[in-house]
Amino acid sequence: MTITTFDKNMSAVAFAEAGEHDTARRILGEKATRRHGKSPAPAAKSKPHLKTVIFGTMSLSAYYLLFTNEKLVTEIFTMGGWRWMYPVGAAFFFSFIHGAFASNLLGALGIEAKK
Repeated sequence: MTITTFDKNMSAVAFAEAGEHDTARRILGEKATRRHGKSPAPAAKSKPHLKTVIFGTMSLSAYYLLFTNEKLVTEIFTMGGWRWMYPVGAAFFFSFIHGAFASNLLGALGIEAKK
């Protein structure tokens, strides 16, 4: 029976998870070296302030145009035929723009989902 690299790595992971780090290092061989101290800190993420402003402006502008031209929008969106794609496309557009704005706003505020 041959042990593949995958089997070797998975065995090392199992030993490491069980707390037997020396055994895991021995399984992995010379490539696994012991690190002293803390692991390096993750790089700081820049806050998406510019994207928030851009998508917020786009969202506000789109809603402003929609509500100030309500009669025209209703007339065009209810024409029938293949024009059913207009309200569907508009829904996708508003969903994307508003979602991008909300995501960037939460990122700028430092609110992130649990991992």
